[in-house]
Amino acid sequence: MSKDERNTLAWPSIEQLPRVVAERVGRFLSVADAAALIIQRAHRGTKPDGSADLRGGKRSRLRSLLFGSSVSVAEKLDGTNVGVLQDSTLLGRRLVIAQEATSYQHTDLGALRALPTRDMIAELVALGGAASVAVERAALYGELCCNSGLYSYQASGLAKTWQAFGALLEFRDEASALEYAAAASATGIMCNSEETSRVVRVCDSEEFVNMARRHGVPVVAAVAHGSLAAAVESHRQWMVGEHGEGLVLTVHRDHGKASTYKWKISREPQPAATALLMELVELLRGGANGKAALLDAEIHTMLASLLAVATHVDSTAAAAAAKAAAQPKAPKKAAIVDPAAVQAALESALTKFDALETYLETQGQAATVGFADKLVEEMLADADLRLPADGDAAREAAVKVVSNAAKRHVGQQFGAWKKAKAPAAAS
Repeated sequence: MSKDERNTLAWPSIEQLPRVVAERVGRFLSVADAAALIIQRAHRGTKPDGSADLRGGKRSRLRSLLFGSSVSVAEKLDGTNVGVLQDSTLLGRRLVIAQEATSYQHTDLGALRALPTRDMIAELVALGGAASVAVERAALYGELCCNSGLYSYQASGLAKTWQAFGALLEFRDEASALEYAAAASATGIMCNSEETSRVVRVCDSEEFVNMARRHGVPVVAAVAHGSLAAAVESHRQWMVGEHGEGLVLTVHRDHGKASTYKWKISREPQPAATALLMELVELLRGGANGKAALLDAEIHTMLASLLAVATHVDSTAAAAAAKAAAQPKAPKKAAIVDPAAVQAALESALTKFDALETYLETQGQAATVGFADKLVEEMLADADLRLPADGDAAREAAVKVVSNAAKRHVGQQFGAWKKAKAPAAAS
């Protein structure tokens, strides 16, 4: 395998829906206190305190997010995302996939390479009108369902397939990117663009799905809802029932300003978001000093639904708890880092690169050090791991736990690979 080439048009990470909603509601409540003080001062004829910061806490902004825009909802498939450029180059999460590669994450790439993705990319690019000539690179992205044993992937035919869920278009300047996003949005395509970025993200939506199907490109189905709050209520039981890893929700905005969020089932550790929800719901149950009454009933319902999904005891956790209960219990030291979060961070990091065996086949044991280093770097950047801050005395110990977990996994995988190669060498 040639030297690793970084993917410089990687699919961006997206925020967790529960955390965003909890933070927005929390901000509204805090601003309500500041606003009440301003009103009291005005009523008494006292000069308002100019230091009060009301940004991001207006009721209209909160209601706009939760009720003011249509939403596209698609299943978040559990695999690894892979992009396809106009020239058919394949892109992994962090690295470019070698042209000679026939598989990635133990999944055959032949079917993906044969798809008419170039034609679909051409149609997406053309949606920008005059701005289309400023496109420098474009990639169609999808989920490579390498984890075939999960959920109903085998029964539904998703196992070992690639399913499109969006696209990234890079322009020569920010103005062209904004012009494209506005033009494409006018056709029904949901786009996300930032004034300081040359990249436009085309999100999954009914129109995107229709385009993919016209070109014969497999695609993650999308369902439209009238609002974010309605979408959460509609899919609550699906989430609690563990029918998939989660959902991706795209909130439509005018002029290419769509916002995308991920919502995962409780099997996927998300301690920071869950803690925020628990604290907020408990505060509102107590009335929040009268501020709970300022929130729509639908917002209270939405928060309760998000918390119910986040704290639902999933089947794998229940089975593990039952097994642990049957075992003799020994005193345990408090963990420096949540073991479940470390494992989740490791599993996520492993999807960012090709399988370790691929590197071992060409580099042998020498590949283990570099691969472990890549895993550690990814894990330390995982926000859900909630590591101590830099400068904290516990930081070094936490980093060591993460590093040991990655190296232990790599060592075990190398041992298994070496053992599997032994019979062939002997013959």
